[in-house]
Amino acid sequence: MECQDAASGEPRYVICAVGREEGAYLMTPFGHLAEGNPYDAYRPPI
Repeated sequence: MECQDAASGEPRYVICAVGREEGAYLMTPFGHLAEGNPYDAYRPPI
């Protein structure tokens, strides 16, 4: 889902778990998509 980054205000796409409670949908963000090439953003574990 598209959200706004709390620190920069930039749009951010987040991965959410979706649940239901009393007919309402609840979305809990637990990750975000990396900008650009994700292989450049992270180093492999040692």
